[in-house]
Amino acid sequence: MPQLDVSTYLSQLFWLFVTFTFLYVLVKAVILPRVGQTLENRHRRIAEDQEMAERLQRQARETMEQTEKLLAETRAKAQAIVREEKEKVSAEIETMRKEMEAALADRIAKAEAELQAAKQAALRELEGAVGELAGEIAEKVAGKKPSAKALQAAVSRMSGEG
Repeated sequence: MPQLDVSTYLSQLFWLFVTFTFLYVLVKAVILPRVGQTLENRHRRIAEDQEMAERLQRQARETMEQTEKLLAETRAKAQAIVREEKEKVSAEIETMRKEMEAALADRIAKAEAELQAAKQAALRELEGAVGELAGEIAEKVAGKKPSAKALQAAVSRMSGEG
C-alpha cells in the first residue's frame, strides 16, 4: 500500500496540507457566507412573517370589534322597531276595541229601547185586554156593563199599584 510507504510521507503531508488549506479557504470564503446569507434571509423572512401575522391579527381583532358594535347597533335598532310596531298595533287594537265597544253600546241601547217600547206596547195591549175582561166579568156579575172610562181608570189604578 502506498500510504504506508515511509518515503512518500513527506509528499503526502504536503498534499494533505495543500488540500486541507484549499478546502478551508473554499469553505470559509464561499460556502460559509452563502450558508450565513441563507440563514440571515430565513431569520429576516420569519421576522417579517411574524410581523405580518401580528398585523393581520390586530386587523382581525379590530374588524371583529367593529362587527360586534354593528351587531349591537343593529340589535338595538331592531328592538326599537319591534317596540314601535308593537305600540302601533296595541294602539290600533285599542282603537278597534273602543269602536267595537261603542258600536255594542249603541246596539245594546237600541235593543233596550226596542225592548222597552215592546214592553210598553205589550202592557198597553194587556191593559186593554184586562179592561175588556174586567168589563165582561163585571157585566156577568153585576148584570150591567161599566163605562169604558171607569174600566180604564180601574185598570190604571191596579197597574200602578202592581
